[in-house]
Amino acid sequence: MPTFIYQAKRTPTETVNGELDAASPESAVHRLIDAGLSPVSVELKPPPAPRPGAGATALQARRAAAAEGVSRRLGSRDIDRFTRQLASLIKANVPILRALSLIADQPGSPELKAVVADLARQVSQGRQLSEALSRYPRTFDALYVSLVIAGERGGALDEALLRLAEHREKELETRRRVQAALAYPAFVTVVGLGTVFAVLTFFLPRVIGLFENMKQELPLPTRALIAMTRFLRGNWYLVVLALAVLVWALSRHRPGSRLKALLDLVKLHIPLVRNLVAHAEIARFCRTLGLLIRNGISVHEGLTLATGTVDNAALQARIEQVGAEIVNKGATLSASLLRAGVFPVFAVNMIMVGEESGQLEGALLEVARVYDTEVEQALRVMLSLLEPVLILVIGGMVAFIVFAMLLPIFNIGGF
Repeated sequence: MPTFIYQAKRTPTETVNGELDAASPESAVHRLIDAGLSPVSVELKPPPAPRPGAGATALQARRAAAAEGVSRRLGSRDIDRFTRQLASLIKANVPILRALSLIADQPGSPELKAVVADLARQVSQGRQLSEALSRYPRTFDALYVSLVIAGERGGALDEALLRLAEHREKELETRRRVQAALAYPAFVTVVGLGTVFAVLTFFLPRVIGLFENMKQELPLPTRALIAMTRFLRGNWYLVVLALAVLVWALSRHRPGSRLKALLDLVKLHIPLVRNLVAHAEIARFCRTLGLLIRNGISVHEGLTLATGTVDNAALQARIEQVGAEIVNKGATLSASLLRAGVFPVFAVNMIMVGEESGQLEGALLEVARVYDTEVEQALRVMLSLLEPVLILVIGGMVAFIVFAMLLPIFNIGGF
């Protein structure tokens, strides 16, 4: 019978190590659970002389399993529900394997059930939860896995998962708030431009003949309107195709692409947009870094992970320079950020105070809270101004069309 080396939790703060004989890893895990222990890792004790070729077979099996994991991807809502449920079960002292089995047995998304069932299978074979999660990089990113690793190391996996769930919910809430605020202006823009396009393409060509029969020179606005109508009448499909290609290109730009880098750089040079984008990215970066440090991740490792969450490529490159300076020169985070010119002076001073007091994670989370509030207020002001501006623009376009059509009639009547 093979021998397994195990590590298990007797209490949240007490860890025990040992060996036991069992027929399989699953049997070893069940024996530990029956003994009142929570398995952390169960590994087969290496034999004194491994058989040739065994390593290659195991490597092939691991690669096949990893390829299977990569092919699966869960929605954000499924990930949030899984994280919250797993945190609640672990907090209630339910062993990890039992908690995963309970989640997998619940009705819900088939994709979620399949992934959780596979996670339970891997844990039953002696793998740690973080190792199992890392086999799904498209579902559980580096930040997610790192926080789980930190929770496993510190014996506080439930707290790490709860903080991770709160972090994801905060990000989702911010994203939904922005989408909801932009819904009405987007609707007004689409309907207004669609109305103007329909008028120029289908209605005005029917009345252009009346102007052409007039034995007088048409006013400039009327001539411009007629030329625009003829162009759209003959080339409307090209306009629609160009708009479709533009929307497709903007929606398909990927991280690291030249198009995204160019768009991100342009955002930082638009007067009213640059502060909004920068403050939103600073809030996301500080919230992520503070969460990582609070869960036991080092500043340098957390800085690397938090930099990956920054969406703007230009800001991300400048923050990466901060991480390199901390490693190469041994500088503090606040000093490096100040020299890089990435963060405002207020944020740098807050981080400096946190470093001096030994409460860096608290200072980072406070900076995130402050800039989240500023972004929300700025969005509210911008959107309150955007709606009347859009109405004025669309109304101005309609007014120009009406004015250009009536101007020749006014000239005939001597007005």
